[in-house]
Amino acid sequence: MHGKHASSFHENISKIRTLIVQAALEPGDRLPSERELAETLSISRASVREALRALSFLGIVETKHGGGTFLCEQDRHRYIEILSEFIVTKQTKASDIVDMLRLLERLALTEVEPTPERIALLESSVETDRAFRQNLIFGLKNELFIRIWSEVNRFYDGTDAGDLYTEDERRRLLEMWRGAGMPE
Repeated sequence: MHGKHASSFHENISKIRTLIVQAALEPGDRLPSERELAETLSISRASVREALRALSFLGIVETKHGGGTFLCEQDRHRYIEILSEFIVTKQTKASDIVDMLRLLERLALTEVEPTPERIALLESSVETDRAFRQNLIFGLKNELFIRIWSEVNRFYDGTDAGDLYTEDERRRLLEMWRGAGMPE
């Protein structure tokens, strides 16, 4: 796909996905017809068809010959990926992504009990930013939180910003966490 066509193709997919979210469609719900989508979104029917094919390929919608297009049943956390595409745009500042990751990871420190095993795991990975942060997050029992963190971290990885924390910061976080839950 060439630049301009690829851009409008992605915009059309985004418009349909936004409509799905705004209309609060649930799995099994029928999407408006191609004609209605074209009119509502101010794009051609051919563009609607092309976008629906892509969404079908992604498993978001299913088109039944002669029956219409329906929203598919999704992995319960698949919507996090879809929503993250709306939340994080080209206009999102890298500093906002960094701040969000830091907030999520500091929240995780308050939710994961600092057992001797977990402390040992974080101590063993304190020299490597990514391993340290993953060991912290994957200590949580909340799959949704982990999924949200993973999506924000995926965008962070795309910034090529390097380590989120210096080794000194990681050591301070570990000491703070150790002190919060381990009575002497």
